[in-house]
Amino acid sequence: MIEKEGAIKVYSEVLGAKGAKARLVKVWPEGFYEVRLESGGRLFTTLLPVGTTVILAADPEPEVATLDVVER
Repeated sequence: MIEKEGAIKVYSEVLGAKGAKARLVKVWPEGFYEVRLESGGRLFTTLLPVGTTVILAADPEPEVATLDVVER
């Protein structure tokens, strides 16, 4: 799960971003991600449309052990 102010990677055709480092600030009900995007060693706040933007957690989720046997 991506937490507020969590580190993310941004993929956006609008920005031409492919895995850009950022922090998620807020998801706006109007359909935008508010992010602090790192570019050229500086941080910029931007609104990115949810419909054309992919965000991924910067760190992968921990693996969860699965059970081989299902009790009924």
